[in-house]
Amino acid sequence: MNWFTSAVTAFCVSSVFIGVIYIICPDGVMNKIVKYVLSLCFLATLIVSVNVFAKNDSFHIEINEHILADTENLDITSAKYIYSYALQKEGINFKEIEILTDKAEDGSIVINKIIVNSDCREEEITNALGEAAKNFEVVVINE
Repeated sequence: MNWFTSAVTAFCVSSVFIGVIYIICPDGVMNKIVKYVLSLCFLATLIVSVNVFAKNDSFHIEINEHILADTENLDITSAKYIYSYALQKEGINFKEIEILTDKAEDGSIVINKIIVNSDCREEEITNALGEAAKNFEVVVINE
């Protein structure tokens, strides 16, 4: 807890010191320059204070499992957006894109299969998807 009190003390002392200098700052040409330098000093004080908190080993942020599940959905949604954009760019009509994924050991998401509901031929869709069609299994369901 000693690191916390020292960081707060350093921040308060530097804030009071910068405030006193700001009050006695001369008017005229030097006013803007002195205020700019004092603002930079205050910013440096904030960065150093945050750095003290970050270097402490006991500083820990708990991540909720619900947030991690939301990031998985976000990854899948962004992949759908990218593939649908590639198909739209090539002028391919499609109804829906479904992406089947697995979670890797390191927590990342691995795409296994891309399912496209479309009235176009499979060759057109694989050409539009490019490298993604070569790396993943692409299934085209014709309607």
